[in-house]
Amino acid sequence: MIEDMDKYILGITDTFNISAENQSPRVCMTEYENVKNIIGKRSRDSHKGTYGRVGILSGSKGMAGAAVLNCNAALRSGSGLVKACITEAIYSVVESMSIEAITYSFDENNISFDDLDRELIQFSDVIATGSGCVNIKKYRDILNFLVENSEKPLVLDAEAINLLDLGMLKNHRQNIILTPHYGEMARLIKKDADYFRGNITYKAAEFAKENGVYLVLKGARTVIACPDGCCYINTTGNPGMATAGSGDVLTGIIASFIGQKIDIVKALRAAVYIHGLAGDIGKSIIGEYSLIAGDIVRYLPEAIKTVTGVANIED
Repeated sequence: MIEDMDKYILGITDTFNISAENQSPRVCMTEYENVKNIIGKRSRDSHKGTYGRVGILSGSKGMAGAAVLNCNAALRSGSGLVKACITEAIYSVVESMSIEAITYSFDENNISFDDLDRELIQFSDVIATGSGCVNIKKYRDILNFLVENSEKPLVLDAEAINLLDLGMLKNHRQNIILTPHYGEMARLIKKDADYFRGNITYKAAEFAKENGVYLVLKGARTVIACPDGCCYINTTGNPGMATAGSGDVLTGIIASFIGQKIDIVKALRAAVYIHGLAGDIGKSIIGEYSLIAGDIVRYLPEAIKTVTGVANIED
């Protein structure tokens, strides 16, 4: 938690261009009070189908950890079922390091899109893709197929953003969530990275409105921009989270909460807040310098308990 919020807000005013004169976009902070009631208590007669089916197509040779982090983060965030659609090259790694996830492997040189439709689109309530997909030979074809054929919400990260054609977003039918860091965002809109040195909320909101998407712009203070022009600035997290795989964990959390049928804006605010809180808990235990993405997954249960209460069971 931030002890002196007034001082904190003053510190970010220049970066995010928040002022009385700048009423567009509408900007809110995300704090504990905003997220404490988002994740509901679980009913005693619920089952795994109650808490959503998350489909994940991620990872590639040399990047198997991205798929593992996606899956384990989604599972730790409460998903009932998680299926990892992964290339044969990383099957054994994912199968052994995310044992609770269902796995489906495909031949990246001979992809059956009929199988992908059945195993991923038809299975899932939400689909996350892009994390660690840089070495999948035909990933652009896979991405185009998902955007064109899935009506399920899509969480697009990393390589999915790098290969995304903005023209594809004009007539999309599903909710699309983009999770770029500043470098990926600059490449996507063909701007220099310095473009985001100021007035971030306005630029993020304009992009989200123009393209009808939800934008989770990752940074020291992650910004969520929505198609209606609203922006939310997160208040958790620390520099120790600037480590490979941290974004893969966030993608898994976001997909999990959306798959649990939480309202999409609430799901995004809770996911970003809890992701940062897990990092803050990790910092308090092992310090910033040693924090790695796996630690963020490790401390997700404590972060969720902090937000929801220890019992988290409906009486």
